[in-house]
Amino acid sequence: MTASSTRDSNLVSKVLTGVVAILLIVVLWLAYQLNQTTASTKVIEDPGTLIVRQVRDVSELTTAMFEMDTVVPVSEKGRITNSKLLYIAHGNVRVGVDLREFQADDVQVEGDKITVTLPPLKVLDSKLDLEHSSVYSYDRGLLGFGPDVVNLQAQAQREALKKVEEAACQSWLLKTASDRVQKTVEQLLSQVLKDRGYKDIIVNAPLPAEGSCATSNV
Repeated sequence: MTASSTRDSNLVSKVLTGVVAILLIVVLWLAYQLNQTTASTKVIEDPGTLIVRQVRDVSELTTAMFEMDTVVPVSEKGRITNSKLLYIAHGNVRVGVDLREFQADDVQVEGDKITVTLPPLKVLDSKLDLEHSSVYSYDRGLLGFGPDVVNLQAQAQREALKKVEEAACQSWLLKTASDRVQKTVEQLLSQVLKDRGYKDIIVNAPLPAEGSCATSNV
C-alpha cells in the first residue's frame, strides 16, 4: 500500500469516527430533551384535572337495572258519575351516577392519597314497557258518561312510573348500586394513575338525599 493510500484510509477513518461521535452526541441530546419534556409534563399535569377528564368521558355509569310490575287504580269523579280504571304496568329503571356533574372540587390530593367523591346516585332513566302494560278494566260509571279511557290511562301511567321509581330508590337497592359504582371507578382510576405513585385511591359514592332519587316523567 502506498503512503498516499494510507493517508486516505486514515482520513476516511477519522471522518467516520467524527460522524459517529456527532451522531452519538445528537442522540444523547435528543434523549435528554425528551426526558426533560416528559418530566415537565408529569410535573405540570394536575392529577385532579386528569381524573375529571377520564371520569367525565364515561358520561353515565349505570349500576343497577330495576324492573317491576305494578297495578294502579285511578278514578275521576264527575257530577253524576264516578269513573274507575285499573292499569297493569311494567316499568324499567336505570339507577346510577351522572358523571357529567363531576367537578374538579370533587378530587382531593394529599401526598400519595387521592380521595374522589362522586355525584349522588339517582334515577338516570325510567320508562314503562307499553307492550307489556295495559288497561285491565275500565268502568265509565253511571250511564257510561265517564271520560274517555285515554285520559285516565295517561294518569295511570304517570302514577305507575312514579311507583316504579320509588321502588327502585329503596335503600337496599341504592346501597348495592353505591358499592358497584365505587368499585368500578376505583378500577378506572387505578388504571389511570397506576404509574403516578399514588398508594391510596379512595372513592366515595354517596347515597342521594331523601326524596332526590326519583325523577318521574312520562
